[in-house]
Amino acid sequence: MPCLRGKTIIINLGSGRINEALTDEKLLSDYLGGRGLGVKLLSGLTEHDADPLAPENPLIFTTGPLTGLAPMAGRFVLTSKSPLTGTVFSYNSGGTFGKELKWAGIDALIISGKAKEPVYVEVKAEGNEIKTEIRSAASLWGKNTEECTEALESLGSVACIGRAGENLVRISSLVNDSVHSGRGGLGAVAGSKNLKAVVVKGKKKPEITDPGAFKEMEIKVLKLLEANPVLSKGLARYGTPVLVRLLNYMKVLPVRNFRARESEFAEKLSGEWIKANYSPEGEACFNCPIACKQRIKDRGQPVPDYDALWAFGLNPENPDFESVLSLSKLCTDYGLDPVSAGAVLGAHFEYEGKKPETPELMALLKQIGEGNSKAGEGSRRYLGLLGAKSLSPDVKGLELAGFDVRGIRGQALAYATSPHGADFLTAFMVGPELLGKPLGLDRFALKGKAGILQVFENLTAVLDSLVLCPFTFFALSEETCSGLLQTGTGRKVSGAELLKIGERIWNLERIINLGAGFSRADDTLPARLFEGNGEEMKKEGKEEREKGISKAEFEAALSEYYHFRTWDEKGVPLEKKIKELGILNPGN
Repeated sequence: MPCLRGKTIIINLGSGRINEALTDEKLLSDYLGGRGLGVKLLSGLTEHDADPLAPENPLIFTTGPLTGLAPMAGRFVLTSKSPLTGTVFSYNSGGTFGKELKWAGIDALIISGKAKEPVYVEVKAEGNEIKTEIRSAASLWGKNTEECTEALESLGSVACIGRAGENLVRISSLVNDSVHSGRGGLGAVAGSKNLKAVVVKGKKKPEITDPGAFKEMEIKVLKLLEANPVLSKGLARYGTPVLVRLLNYMKVLPVRNFRARESEFAEKLSGEWIKANYSPEGEACFNCPIACKQRIKDRGQPVPDYDALWAFGLNPENPDFESVLSLSKLCTDYGLDPVSAGAVLGAHFEYEGKKPETPELMALLKQIGEGNSKAGEGSRRYLGLLGAKSLSPDVKGLELAGFDVRGIRGQALAYATSPHGADFLTAFMVGPELLGKPLGLDRFALKGKAGILQVFENLTAVLDSLVLCPFTFFALSEETCSGLLQTGTGRKVSGAELLKIGERIWNLERIINLGAGFSRADDTLPARLFEGNGEEMKKEGKEEREKGISKAEFEAALSEYYHFRTWDEKGVPLEKKIKELGILNPGN
């Protein structure tokens, strides 16, 4: 019988102590792995209102039960308290890092404390043992992510910070496998610990409980992925830039800091245009048949994802794809979150009252990366210092991405209720509301969305905990996930039970945020997105459906959402819900 649990490794950089133990089976039973395991560990390791940049706030790397086994499951999750938002924060990252961590036999790698000098952590499997060492990073400190990765990649898969993380820039991120980054400012958490990088080398794929049945499930999953046109015809062919034309056509592509909803330059930055003019090739994360990452073959340069295309091209009305390539590369090299970087740049230039040119964008991006601009504090803090907080495009301090939720209203509610702030990946309502997958919904409606949204949120928490790619949301149900889990690991968990685990994770995240001081007042949107506060579209026959969101309808939908969650009117989980989910108290 395969071992259903691996090791949890706890590193204190201050003392240099490294502890290793088998992962608690009940934690894996109740929270699966990945996001769920990371959030549960975080809740017991630090006070909910702790300073995210304090030594005791841990960085937690977790794998899931399907990591390194199933299609689109070569991933890991990074969890901590966010220095940008003050909320609990997790992000699901691709590449090969998660597979290496899992193949080294690790469920969780917890790093706390602060080293006296810059260090990196090396983890590698040797025989049946895991060798973990803290090594000097003196020669790496001051290098950006590309140079740091090149220096360490002979040792394994690398997750590192650039100069932005070193400078405690609140919109900085760790970058793994050269191109994969996340949100929430967790790069600053690493920088506050003098942690430059983590490098991991695994050795052995975990055993599969029932190889024959698992193979059948793999074939079923691959057929489901192929049958889904969003994945097999859109993302596989063009990557995430395939969204540009559609979003522009539907008038939900925000431009100039959400002052307009379509771009005259969309065609020149679309996935189809990039494909025709640069002939990029798909690049896959481990064991992924979609390969949505695109790379320009003759340059070896990644094509920016939609997030970066929006941040450095569409939002600032910069149609020069070559400059977008340069800005995106600089952003990744410094270890910055492109969404937050692009959003704060857009807000800055609205405040300045001018349209930026590429040299200005490049100069300010460098200043942010070097820690020489308050814009690196994030749009809420930065615009607040300027007395222009109303210009900040954020929810709970996290900047909105390139989707105008005035025309995707389930996504608006998802932003407001997300434990992370404006993170579209905690419930990608763009799928059902614009793409009709996994089911079609009226994108202008708020009424009736609350019940559907909380199911999608629970399912996303499950996908993040298994750990599967977020894009599997388009094609895989909780029942398919149950089949993969049972045939792969021997764990018999029904689809309904998986959704209950997702609900447990969601409620624990809510409890952590409440303990940090968040309330119903924070479950809202930037003022300009509400009716009467922003530029209204004036199209004949469409005025009522294309103007800003009604505040009264939004508040009613939020109350309905709380009802479905079994929370009170203030957004606090009721005691009966906490007991039902087995969350005994905020620390358990």
